[in-house]
Amino acid sequence: MSTERRTAELVYDAGATLGEGAFWDPETGRLLWVDIEGRALFVHDPGADKNERYPLPDRPGTVVPGRGSGLVIALGRSVALLDAPGGPPRTLCSFADEPEANRMNDGKCDPAGRLWVGSISSGTPKGAALYCVETDGSYRTALTGVTISNGIVWSADERTMYYIDTPTRLVQAFDYDRERGTI
Repeated sequence: MSTERRTAELVYDAGATLGEGAFWDPETGRLLWVDIEGRALFVHDPGADKNERYPLPDRPGTVVPGRGSGLVIALGRSVALLDAPGGPPRTLCSFADEPEANRMNDGKCDPAGRLWVGSISSGTPKGAALYCVETDGSYRTALTGVTISNGIVWSADERTMYYIDTPTRLVQAFDYDRERGTI
């Protein structure tokens, strides 16, 4: 084990109110992230030493790369597509069953490209859910009785999905079926 000390360096002070959902896009060499309460998308391009902020019409929960130069973003109680950062959001799907006070929170794409995104319950414990969104915008509810969806990731062999409902203070491990996109 290395004992080498490393020092963190601030490369961009965005002044975010609630910065979340950092995602390194290896295809573009950019860091994507959102400011939930500041209703903004940020793109950091270290190669060009460029930082951009794009306002959004609602609170974002997470952002992931889409096809081409596009992005997929959880926005309010929906998932939207952006043809490019700063472009107008086009709704892919809306979660009509979500209580109006809820919003989408953390989300990540599974190894097959489906977006798994969960909501955060505002005021009612266990009043949120975790969803699996297909690329065509159809979705299904994967878990109910959630309070704050967070920390979604898959094992290297793609057989296990890890998930956190923050107030439980536990990391849950689910058997994962890549072909069907089910836990």
